[in-house]
Amino acid sequence: MDVTIDLGQPAQPSVIAVRGDLDVHTASALREALQCLLGSAGEELTVDATAVHVVDDAGRRTLEAVERHCREFGGQVRLPA
Repeated sequence: MDVTIDLGQPAQPSVIAVRGDLDVHTASALREALQCLLGSAGEELTVDATAVHVVDDAGRRTLEAVERHCREFGGQVRLPA
């Protein structure tokens, strides 16, 4: 699982791009990393998860939790197709 952070520009939101397989083995590590990043990134954050391959229910639940958090705090999540 790879996480890339683009801190954005004054007129654009920050973007956290995530790519790789998301499963029971990587879900907790991603949750911990995103929890820290989402808490400190501020409003209008975008999590780009379009390059994530959700392998199992643990991965799906992790993305759903990230999406809820972003929606609550004014951000957005770009989900895989």
